[in-house]
Amino acid sequence: MNRYPHASFPRLVSYVIAFVFASLAALAETSLKLPALFGNDMVLQRGQAVPVWGWAAPGEEVIATFAGQTQTTKADSKGKWRLKLDPLEASAEGRVFTVRTAAGKQSVNLSGVLVGDVWLCSGQSNMHFQMKSVDNATTEIAAANHPSLRFFTVEHRFFQQASDEVAGVWAPMTPATAAQCSAVAYYFATTLQRKIGVPIGLLISSVGGTRIESWMRAETLAATGESKSLVKKWEGMPLSEFENIATIYRAYQHQRDRVHPQQIRDARAKGEPLPPAPKMPALRCHDCPSALHNGMIAPLQPFPIRGAIWYQGESNAGNPAAYEKLLPALIADWRQVWGGSLPFLFVQLAPHDSISPAFREAQSRIRNTTPHTAIAVTTDVGNAKNIHPIRKKPVGERLALAARAISYGEAVEFRGPHFDELKIEGKRALVGFTHTGGGLVAEGPVIKGFTMAGADGKFVPANAEIDGKTVVLTSDQVTQPVAVRYAWAKVPDANLFSREGLPAEPFRSDAGKPLLPRAAR
Repeated sequence: MNRYPHASFPRLVSYVIAFVFASLAALAETSLKLPALFGNDMVLQRGQAVPVWGWAAPGEEVIATFAGQTQTTKADSKGKWRLKLDPLEASAEGRVFTVRTAAGKQSVNLSGVLVGDVWLCSGQSNMHFQMKSVDNATTEIAAANHPSLRFFTVEHRFFQQASDEVAGVWAPMTPATAAQCSAVAYYFATTLQRKIGVPIGLLISSVGGTRIESWMRAETLAATGESKSLVKKWEGMPLSEFENIATIYRAYQHQRDRVHPQQIRDARAKGEPLPPAPKMPALRCHDCPSALHNGMIAPLQPFPIRGAIWYQGESNAGNPAAYEKLLPALIADWRQVWGGSLPFLFVQLAPHDSISPAFREAQSRIRNTTPHTAIAVTTDVGNAKNIHPIRKKPVGERLALAARAISYGEAVEFRGPHFDELKIEGKRALVGFTHTGGGLVAEGPVIKGFTMAGADGKFVPANAEIDGKTVVLTSDQVTQPVAVRYAWAKVPDANLFSREGLPAEPFRSDAGKPLLPRAAR
């Protein structure tokens, strides 16, 4: 049937040609684009050149203007462009950031842009754990009015190849937005901001239940020689199958996060039995090595940052030896992009029935051998039965203290008591510590958490007394001490601190020393 009954064929052709040209013109008019990372209310990193990138018509001249600067570049043959702003000074004044084409027909105007320090906050569920679930959440959220603190939560995306775009928006920290912010990131930023007094931006890129391999570039992971069976499990998977797995998992997420909670509320309101939770699929795309790097880290690079905080490891806790290779490799990889001395601050896993003390020891060794890193010790904030402890404030505060020392060069003691040496005097074991701050103290009338062993390798609880920077241990069951341990358990009952409130770090004096025939592992 002729849709144009009164038009001749030549006139019909002219209609088609006009439509095509009009479509092309409309496309050209909307070709200027910035990544979602550049948005209203964003924070730009001070003191560093700031890369700005995006898309435009091939060959189009692009001009960026901000804080009195104007920088120009041209889009390449594929329409991609990139320029750099000269280093900026910190400013809490919300200003307009403009990107436009030379002809002036297209422009993007971003409002409320601040300049300060940007921190990447990444890891698995304990980093993703939001303010709405913390201890005393209602009161904390009501007080969360910090106009110069902004956060960008990267939406969960996983890909087989590195993406150049993320999904998410910048939000000022207010009582209306704070509930959705990572709690560790929130407490880190608010604590730090009180000391440094500049705007802070948080890039929150975290996914619960994820292994470190998913956060690493494929090349970086391969170079470690670890996780070969995991890589083999996923390599060669057709894109269509990968996307099908993703679709099934997103449907599960919708049921878990939206449908099932509403079903629970409805059932309780009606007094009916609660419906069972939806069953998680056996395969998840974010278990795929590099999938989260590709979807949630690569698109952030090279947006400049001051440093990174990291809370991850629960999903790798069964293999501490491999983690000792994997985390340093990830750190080195990020430093190739963001700078060789990028501060990297991470959380030692909190007490839980599934976390071996050997994994915490591996984390300590990573800190000891990797420059510009620090650990937040969490022996006092865990929960034996809940791998997501709700006390996140001390974690964020300890990370902020480490940042002040590692990134800002302040002369502050950011580490708790750290094992230094063991001396044996007859029946007594003298445990020397460094990083004691204002002195060693115990929270409670009795010092808990120390064990000691003789040549038989049987560790037993030890009586402990503080003597300056030393803890003196004795036990009626050990006549000639050989080794001591502190907080060496999945869920340690330990209470040694510095006067500054920083917990002593777990340790064993017999690490790497096969002296004890019956030493507990």
